[in-house]
Amino acid sequence: MLIPFVTFLVGLVGAALVAFGAWLLAPAAGYIVAGVLCLAWSWLAARAGARQTPPTEEGDR
Repeated sequence: MLIPFVTFLVGLVGAALVAFGAWLLAPAAGYIVAGVLCLAWSWLAARAGARQTPPTEEGDR
């Protein structure tokens, strides 16, 4: 139960560090990297949601 939370937290910190590192090079680059990471997260979440099958009742077979 703790592993998914830690995994999410590490991923969030990693994304923030990548965006911050790009921002240190150029402020616009940090915003672009953060935006790309948000788009990638949204796409992955939508793909994961589409792969889940709705629960079926036993009489539906």
